[in-house]
Amino acid sequence: MDQTDAAETTNAGSFQPFAGLRVIDLTRVLAGPYCSYLLGLLGADVIKIEPPGRGETIRRRSGGDPALTAAGVSVAWATQSANKRCITLDLDHPRGQEIFRNLAGAADVVVENLRTGSAERRGIGHAQIAAINPRVIYCAITAYGANGPRAAHPAYDSVIQAVSGLMSLTGTADSGPLKVGPPAIDYVTGMNAALAVVCALFERTRTGRGRYIDLAMLDSNFALMASALTAFVNTGRQPARPGNDAASRAPASTTYRVADGLFAIAINEEHQYVHLFQALGLAHLLDDARYATLAARNENKASLRGALQLVFETETAAHWERVLNDAGVPGGRVNSLAEVTAHPQFVARALFQTVTVSAGEASAAMQLPLAPFAVDGERGSIRSAPRPVGADTEQVLAEIGIDAAEISALRASGTI
Repeated sequence: MDQTDAAETTNAGSFQPFAGLRVIDLTRVLAGPYCSYLLGLLGADVIKIEPPGRGETIRRRSGGDPALTAAGVSVAWATQSANKRCITLDLDHPRGQEIFRNLAGAADVVVENLRTGSAERRGIGHAQIAAINPRVIYCAITAYGANGPRAAHPAYDSVIQAVSGLMSLTGTADSGPLKVGPPAIDYVTGMNAALAVVCALFERTRTGRGRYIDLAMLDSNFALMASALTAFVNTGRQPARPGNDAASRAPASTTYRVADGLFAIAINEEHQYVHLFQALGLAHLLDDARYATLAARNENKASLRGALQLVFETETAAHWERVLNDAGVPGGRVNSLAEVTAHPQFVARALFQTVTVSAGEASAAMQLPLAPFAVDGERGSIRSAPRPVGADTEQVLAEIGIDAAEISALRASGTI
């Protein structure tokens, strides 16, 4: 994707509903950071807390500008780290714990994704923070939730995909279970956490009191599987792995080879079959008893797909996108990332904002994501680029009354 195009088409806008809201971000990796990132895009003052020294590990995950990555601002970390003031704090040190309580005592929201019980052992759990700040919205993100036999177990996205049963729903009979490629569970967990925080904040406008949010990656994944999981708990039937077939299991709905790649269609309504057959020059199939009804099409799915395949392979994906969408039949090319980011639809939606990121002597332009929704054409904004480790420690500590002499002492002791 051309950076100039991205900059020109991005509407950073002024939609900042959380301006003046303070969020303490004690999270790492993806799910928690994405929650606070969404709040920051919409105006919140987010204070990101990391361990002293190198900060969180993902800062140096390979990818992007090598010099920035070496300086601790990798693309993997920056993706969900703009609009955050970054401080370091040793939460195993009593003074570090006290400073955290002071920060949280003046905050609207605390988001943490420590192992279940870890915050409480440090004196910074919900009960300890709510005792000094009854209005705080405290969101605890964990792998499995605050209760149950797995409550204390660690996990990452791929493990949750396995444990949840999601992998049993992917792949084909031949391939066996397959993991969804990108870390979708991390990001949907972050979205759910942001939604829960917003709900609690809205309630607080009426009640004046805070809430404790128990947000599990496993539960978020179950929400993604709602249709399959609900069907199973009501029928006891495990669905077959569908491969590239649509969730509806409609007989024509799958991917087909075209002259220059693969093409997906989804046909769920009776009138769409009429339009499909007509658009493909197969109108005679409308009078074929094998394809006259849904039951007949299901019974003759292999021959139906074979007939469609013979036509699809004669033309390009661009041809079929034009023909089918003009006929009201949902269909589209199976794109690579290079293809989708070059597409005018991607550019038109203005999903990224280009910012200059600096750390030490390194500096480079990065395109970073905005909110995945537009309100009156606005997607929030990136007001400050991702920051180096601890770049804002002194400023933030000064705001809670810690003077320069104590800051120096805290640094010397390794507390910050």
